[in-house]
Amino acid sequence: MGGKRCIHRSTSFNFAVPVGQELTGFDFLKSNKEKSVVALQRDEYPEWVDSLAKPLKTLAELKKMEFEDATDRERMRYLVLGRRKLIKDNNLEGK
Repeated sequence: MGGKRCIHRSTSFNFAVPVGQELTGFDFLKSNKEKSVVALQRDEYPEWVDSLAKPLKTLAELKKMEFEDATDRERMRYLVLGRRKLIKDNNLEGK
């Protein structure tokens, strides 16, 4: 898995397509069968769209946080990443 790059680690907030370009992959919606979906201006999207491109905190960053300061989502991510690391370490040791 060393060569794969995770999408959530992207730090670029630029759009991948220019404004007005037709977006593919939305033809599964019944309401959009006749009309095409096109990219909009940056300010026409809701604010939460920007949060999709922000990188998630790493296990090391989560370990440094105080438990009370972490959100429920960050606590759950800490547990998942911690278990994943434990499994990988055990696999390396041959347990």
